[in-house]
Amino acid sequence: MTLDLRGVSVKLDGHRIVHEAGLLVDDGEVVGLVGPNGCGKSTLLRSIYRALRPSAGLIAVDGDDVHRMPAREAARRTAVVAQETPADLDFTVSEIVRMGRTPYKTDTSADEKLCVGALERVGLADRTERIFATLSGGEKQRVLLARALAQQTRLLLLDEPTSHLDVRHQLELLHLVRELGIATLAVLHDLNQAAAFCDRLYVMDAGRIVAGGPPDHVLTPELISQVYGVRAVHRTQLVFERLAD
Repeated sequence: MTLDLRGVSVKLDGHRIVHEAGLLVDDGEVVGLVGPNGCGKSTLLRSIYRALRPSAGLIAVDGDDVHRMPAREAARRTAVVAQETPADLDFTVSEIVRMGRTPYKTDTSADEKLCVGALERVGLADRTERIFATLSGGEKQRVLLARALAQQTRLLLLDEPTSHLDVRHQLELLHLVRELGIATLAVLHDLNQAAAFCDRLYVMDAGRIVAGGPPDHVLTPELISQVYGVRAVHRTQLVFERLAD
């Protein structure tokens, strides 16, 4: 599964928020989209999962324009963990995860097994009957990832997936995403996490993609200064652990 954006522009209320953006996510890659707040990252992501229609350009999944395919077909190809989710959903955790099977119009024991397995993978197998609204922010995020896993697509879109998670669960979630082995585009704020977990990065600034490539080629002190307005210094740190007796 591949994701290919060419010359994508997005307008909101008559203002162009994204300017002729292009990026590529190949099968099995984890690609990060980084940049300062308000630069257009989430807007671009929303245009990929059809919450917004671009004013120009092409968004293709495996060569097919996502804005020309039926909604059910788009949902079979792309799973999303969005940043904004209603906090008061009156559904149980298991019901939320089963929604990932909606594009397939099935309700079988195989579907149930997929949903249980998805919850096990995100460490919430003991929360199946909890009401979603009663969960912590981090637990909600993991439930939504489980729903995406149950959807069984080959393309995953993540908008700030580590929001509301403590450090341990941030790392566990990012490791899990890497282990999935599917094409993934993730909007990330933490540049250290982006550098550690992504195969490639795209940097946005003022609605434009200004750089793309391997993290060590992209996240230079010069670019970080230009985009974020801060000085960056590369440092190497040695961490020592006590050996077991």
